[in-house]
Amino acid sequence: MKKQLIVALGLAVLATPAFASKARLQALGEDTNGSFYINDNRNIFLNAAHVNNHKDFVTFETGNTTADATDDSAVAPRPEGGVFFGQGNLVYGVQLGNESNTSNTLRNWAGSATEQNNVDLFVAGDAGVKWGANLTYGKVTETATVDSSDVMRTRLGVVAGDIEGFANISLKNEVKDKDGSEFEGKLGYQIGGSYAMNAYKFFAEYRNIEGEDKTANADGSVKLLRVGAGRTDKLNDKASLFTKLEVSQTTINAEAATGALTTGGEDQKTTNLPLTVGLEYDAASWLTLRSSVSQSLYSDVSLKATSNQNLANTTVVNAGASLKFGEMSVDGVIGNGDAALASGTNGSLRTDNLMSRVSFNYNW
Repeated sequence: MKKQLIVALGLAVLATPAFASKARLQALGEDTNGSFYINDNRNIFLNAAHVNNHKDFVTFETGNTTADATDDSAVAPRPEGGVFFGQGNLVYGVQLGNESNTSNTLRNWAGSATEQNNVDLFVAGDAGVKWGANLTYGKVTETATVDSSDVMRTRLGVVAGDIEGFANISLKNEVKDKDGSEFEGKLGYQIGGSYAMNAYKFFAEYRNIEGEDKTANADGSVKLLRVGAGRTDKLNDKASLFTKLEVSQTTINAEAATGALTTGGEDQKTTNLPLTVGLEYDAASWLTLRSSVSQSLYSDVSLKATSNQNLANTTVVNAGASLKFGEMSVDGVIGNGDAALASGTNGSLRTDNLMSRVSFNYNW
């Protein structure tokens, strides 16, 4: 009986699906909404043209369904999922529940509810140059805590050989809560591109999002400039090494409001030079392990009212795993050791809470 069980498990995992998820990107030290140099289906939220590279799949991200939950994170992930089809030279699909953490940061600063019930529609094609477009729409007329919430965004992207470019634009971002708090976003955008040369991927992006706390008559903005390079090395038929070095500058300007994101109307600039090293290893036909370490080689936080300071405790280690069953994969972050999950788990691998930020992916 034991031998039969082993044979059945082996047959179930002979095929190797293309694992891709928030959990995988986080475990490799990347943004959960896409990587400039690691191939993953989450890259469609960075550059919509990448839908051409990820078709005929369905994905599910488990998470907290509470309407006014905080920003998406490993401790409190937000649920989402979608399905994508390829037909000829076209790819189309729909994703439910994807939210902007930058938008939610400003909404939280204004004491307002986060984005809710977003629907993403994608279409992409390949006519010698890969192109992709997306429309995000989320509207809530009334809930127990919200009077109304409106979100509208678009993503446009192209991939032409080694050159990629994209523009993601926020067209509408408004929310009114029943407690009287009100946030109104202004035109926001994220533009960027990359260039592949030899084993390296050079990239740059600029983000700008602004909004107003209508209740407190206060303005807030978040700006980000990133420039860097990433490299992927296939060490052998089982292991891949990922290395990235980038420099970023984040500028926050937030007048007094009900939230904690406040700089007194002055620019707070944070300059950071992090180095990230990640490894992905096919431990077995049914198991892939991955981990990464990141640390800032240089940092500076400046605000007019205070002296320049360095960021403290910048070393971060993440780990994750994929369980593969035929064309289905189950991804998760393992042993993140966050005290919010259980007391005394920092740095430990706990079998009673083995995975957080769990996702399911199926390719056909």
